Amino acid sequence: MAESAIKHTEEEFIFDKRMTCVVCDKPFKTKVLKSNRARRIGSDADLRPRFEYIDTLKYGVCSCPNCGYSATHSAFPHVAGRQIANIKQQVCAHFIPEDRTGWTSYSYDQALRMHALALQCADAKMAKDGEKSYLHLVMAWLYREKEKEAEQIQVEELREQEIKNNHDLAEEHYLEAYEGFQRAMMNEMFPIAGLNQPTLEYIIAYMAYHFGKLEIAAKMIGALITNTSTSRNVKDRALELKEQIIVELRNRKKPQ
Repeated sequence: MAESAIKHTEEEFIFDKRMTCVVCDKPFKTKVLKSNRARRIGSDADLRPRFEYIDTLKYGVCSCPNCGYSATHSAFPHVAGRQIANIKQQVCAHFIPEDRTGWTSYSYDQALRMHALALQCADAKMAKDGEKSYLHLVMAWLYREKEKEAEQIQVEELREQEIKNNHDLAEEHYLEAYEGFQRAMMNEMFPIAGLNQPTLEYIIAYMAYHFGKLEIAAKMIGALITNTSTSRNVKDRALELKEQIIVELRNRKKPQ
């Protein structure tokens, strides 16, 4: 059978990993990506990764269904005594245990639910801006996918409302990520949220462009292009963004 005729599902690229929650000490299973199984096919202009047959971003958070404690897989084990107390008080006390045994893969709603819990826990443990901003960024990307899904709704009024809701939420989280990453750049050591300096600077520059802050974007892109530590991939993206910024700046100067 030809490869193009094979029907692939997300379940092929994930597996259930047994975990013990560091907050409530109860066992649970979380879905994890199989190593090197998913094939990367590119990225969006703001470096949002794209993989064939699966949206890997849905699987970036480990979430305990017993108490609600949630965090990225790398951050999940690293929580101190006082942080645990705060999480129990601010998150677990209000969390209703969930039966996730029927979840064969994560829907966007389920992934967003767990990322929202991770943000609550990050706030409770007073996590650094970089950690929280990365969660906001991923949530913005996930809401954009929900916005695309909403285009398939048949009833026009419902479709337009759902598109608007998801768009507004995506923009809200994108702005939180933009502002938070700027604070992280000033106060944290690299890597920040697993990102090296040129990569994060590019993402911030693209966000500045997205929000119409063209002068800020242009200044950051100029520095990235001349920085010898900027990777070829990021530099190529920066050159593309530079051209877009030039066009936008020219359009602003045209008489209305």
